[in-house]
Amino acid sequence: MGDNDFIRKSLFMTGGLLVWAVQFTLVYVFNSLACARRFAGMELMGIGIVPFVVTGITLAALLATALVFFLALRRRGPAYDSRDDKPVNDFMRYTTMTIAGLSFVAIVWNGIPALLVPPCG
Repeated sequence: MGDNDFIRKSLFMTGGLLVWAVQFTLVYVFNSLACARRFAGMELMGIGIVPFVVTGITLAALLATALVFFLALRRRGPAYDSRDDKPVNDFMRYTTMTIAGLSFVAIVWNGIPALLVPPCG
Protein backbone atom coordinates (compact mmCIF):
# COMPACT_ATOMS: atom_id res chain seq x y z
CA MET A 1 0.00 0.00 0.00
CA GLY A 2 2.83 2.39 0.79
CA ASP A 3 4.58 1.85 -2.54
CA ASN A 4 1.42 2.67 -4.49
CA ASP A 5 1.03 5.87 -2.51
CA PHE A 6 4.65 6.85 -3.19
CA ILE A 7 4.26 6.21 -6.93
CA ARG A 8 1.01 8.22 -7.14
CA LYS A 9 2.53 11.15 -5.26
CA SER A 10 5.70 11.08 -7.37
CA LEU A 11 3.74 10.97 -10.63
CA PHE A 12 1.59 13.87 -9.48
CA MET A 13 4.60 15.95 -8.43
CA THR A 14 6.29 15.41 -11.78
CA GLY A 15 3.04 15.60 -13.74
CA GLY A 16 4.08 18.79 -15.52
CA LEU A 17 7.33 17.21 -16.68
CA LEU A 18 5.52 14.11 -17.87
CA VAL A 19 3.05 16.20 -19.88
CA TRP A 20 5.92 18.21 -21.38
CA ALA A 21 7.76 15.01 -22.35
CA VAL A 22 4.68 13.61 -24.07
CA GLN A 23 4.05 16.91 -25.87
CA PHE A 24 7.69 17.16 -26.99
CA THR A 25 7.61 13.60 -28.32
CA LEU A 26 4.29 13.93 -30.11
CA VAL A 27 5.13 17.26 -31.76
CA TYR A 28 8.47 16.18 -33.16
CA VAL A 29 7.37 12.66 -34.08
CA PHE A 30 4.41 14.11 -36.00
CA ASN A 31 6.70 16.63 -37.72
CA SER A 32 9.09 13.84 -38.70
CA LEU A 33 6.30 11.60 -39.97
CA ALA A 34 4.80 14.46 -41.98
CA CYS A 35 8.12 14.95 -43.74
CA ALA A 36 8.91 11.27 -44.19
CA ARG A 37 5.44 10.32 -45.46
CA ARG A 38 5.13 13.51 -47.54
CA PHE A 39 1.87 14.80 -46.10
CA ALA A 40 3.34 18.00 -44.65
CA GLY A 41 1.78 20.07 -47.46
CA MET A 42 -1.79 18.93 -46.72
CA GLU A 43 -4.29 21.37 -45.29
CA LEU A 44 -7.09 20.96 -42.80
CA MET A 45 -9.71 23.74 -42.59
CA GLY A 46 -7.41 26.07 -44.55
CA ILE A 47 -4.48 25.56 -42.18
CA GLY A 48 -1.47 23.36 -42.81
CA ILE A 49 -1.87 19.98 -41.17
CA VAL A 50 1.38 20.23 -39.21
CA PRO A 51 0.60 23.61 -37.57
CA PHE A 52 -2.98 22.44 -36.92
CA VAL A 53 -1.91 19.25 -35.12
CA VAL A 54 0.96 20.94 -33.29
CA THR A 55 -1.44 23.61 -32.02
CA GLY A 56 -3.86 20.96 -30.81
CA ILE A 57 -1.16 18.97 -29.05
CA THR A 58 0.32 22.10 -27.47
CA LEU A 59 -3.05 23.38 -26.24
CA ALA A 60 -3.91 19.98 -24.75
CA ALA A 61 -0.54 19.89 -22.98
CA LEU A 62 -1.00 23.43 -21.65
CA LEU A 63 -4.43 22.50 -20.29
CA ALA A 64 -3.11 19.34 -18.64
CA THR A 65 -0.22 21.23 -17.05
CA ALA A 66 -2.54 23.98 -15.87
CA LEU A 67 -4.76 21.30 -14.32
CA VAL A 68 -1.81 19.86 -12.37
CA PHE A 69 -0.83 23.38 -11.25
CA PHE A 70 -4.32 24.28 -10.06
CA LEU A 71 -4.85 20.92 -8.34
CA ALA A 72 -1.68 21.58 -6.37
CA LEU A 73 -2.70 25.16 -5.70
CA ARG A 74 -6.08 24.03 -4.31
CA ARG A 75 -4.47 21.18 -2.34
CA ARG A 76 -6.14 18.44 -4.32
CA GLY A 77 -4.74 15.35 -5.92
CA PRO A 78 -2.99 12.25 -4.63
CA ALA A 79 -0.21 14.16 -2.89
CA TYR A 80 -2.53 15.56 -0.22
CA ASP A 81 -4.27 13.79 2.58
CA SER A 82 -7.06 15.87 4.12
CA ARG A 83 -6.42 14.27 7.52
CA ASP A 84 -2.79 15.31 7.39
CA ASP A 85 -1.34 18.81 7.59
CA LYS A 86 2.33 17.96 7.62
CA PRO A 87 5.12 20.26 6.37
CA VAL A 88 5.92 17.61 3.74
CA ASN A 89 2.53 18.33 2.13
CA ASP A 90 3.49 21.99 1.72
CA PHE A 91 6.82 20.96 0.22
CA MET A 92 5.08 18.65 -2.26
CA ARG A 93 2.56 21.37 -3.08
CA TYR A 94 5.17 24.01 -3.85
CA THR A 95 7.37 21.55 -5.73
CA THR A 96 4.44 20.42 -7.87
CA MET A 97 3.47 24.03 -8.63
CA THR A 98 7.05 24.97 -9.51
CA ILE A 99 7.56 21.98 -11.79
CA ALA A 100 4.19 22.59 -13.48
CA GLY A 101 5.01 26.28 -13.98
CA LEU A 102 8.39 25.52 -15.53
CA SER A 103 6.83 22.81 -17.67
CA PHE A 104 4.23 25.31 -18.90
CA VAL A 105 7.05 27.53 -20.18
CA ALA A 106 8.84 24.54 -21.74
CA ILE A 107 5.67 23.48 -23.56
CA VAL A 108 5.26 26.97 -25.02
CA TRP A 109 8.93 27.03 -26.05
CA ASN A 110 8.51 23.67 -27.81
CA GLY A 111 5.27 24.58 -29.50
CA ILE A 112 6.19 27.99 -30.92
CA PRO A 113 9.18 26.91 -33.06
CA ALA A 114 7.22 23.93 -34.39
CA LEU A 115 4.50 26.38 -35.45
CA LEU A 116 6.76 29.07 -36.90
CA VAL A 117 9.36 27.00 -38.74
CA PRO A 118 7.96 25.35 -41.86
CA PRO A 119 7.95 21.56 -41.69
CA CYS A 120 10.67 19.83 -43.68
CA GLY A 121 12.46 23.18 -43.99
